[in-house]
Amino acid sequence: MQAIRTGVSWAGLVSGPVAWAITLQLDYSIASWQCQAGFRPTALFSLIGAAVALAGALLSWHAVHDRGHGTVPPRKARTRAFLARTSVGIGALFTLILLAQLMAGLIFSGCEL
Repeated sequence: MQAIRTGVSWAGLVSGPVAWAITLQLDYSIASWQCQAGFRPTALFSLIGAAVALAGALLSWHAVHDRGHGTVPPRKARTRAFLARTSVGIGALFTLILLAQLMAGLIFSGCEL
């Protein structure tokens, strides 16, 4: 529970790219099946991935605003703050990427080729 209160400075850095990679691999692996079945779960996969990436960005956001954690020595505090800010940006970027992938999943059926 302390990680939720104080944040995890590297959470957005990891959760966004991992969620995108897993979602992309799932989408590619079921492309032929979803074309035959008529059921399109790729939008759901992208929505779940976007939620995971956003959760990582929010955990990093908490780490940016936690002033009391990691202040000794001062270099560690600056490094943690830099990592947390970078992770927020990367997590937000991958959230937008996964939302764009969600929109593509809603528009295209996978049977276009």
